[in-house]
Amino acid sequence: MRYLRVLVPAAVVASMTMAFAGAGTASASELCTEAVNPCPAGKKITTIEASLVGGTAKFEDTSKNVLDTCTGGSMKIASITGGAGVNPTGSVPKANLTWTGCTFTTDTVKDGIVEAPQASGGGTTIIAQGSEVTINTVLFGSCVYTVGTGLDLGNIINGGNELVINKTVKKTANAVCPETAVWNATYKVTNHTRVFYIQN
Repeated sequence: MRYLRVLVPAAVVASMTMAFAGAGTASASELCTEAVNPCPAGKKITTIEASLVGGTAKFEDTSKNVLDTCTGGSMKIASITGGAGVNPTGSVPKANLTWTGCTFTTDTVKDGIVEAPQASGGGTTIIAQGSEVTINTVLFGSCVYTVGTGLDLGNIINGGNELVINKTVKKTANAVCPETAVWNATYKVTNHTRVFYIQN
């Protein structure tokens, strides 16, 4: 039988914007471990490491049929930088988005980007672009799903450290595969106890 390849958003990745304001008027944004503006020296967040919590990560079709279930996994957003008129943005190399204990062999096969603009009401929104994941199963052929040019994965509240994902990704190949898949997972930041969005 043929193998299924499902491309899913990883962890993330992002549409990047750059707006340059006039001298003296541009504000700077960054992620920080303390609610202090500006972020104190040594407290700026340049890397986020997060692990799957709350049981499992699932990929389902719109009829709630489970395509894949993983009991573990992690993501690492590296080289996070912000600045004047620029949202904090980092990279998610394919080696930094992992899956373990899955129903089928699951691998991230494409690098991604994550952008972290300020969320409405405070905190930060995680926007993902580019990550692709394959799930090898005997039920389908090669299915491909993607987050597209930018998918809002959810928010980390100001001072929080969890990201709850319940988002739909779209198929890009193979007519026998479901048109969309829903990624359900909760990730907890493990290298910082609190995450704050700071704009100064």
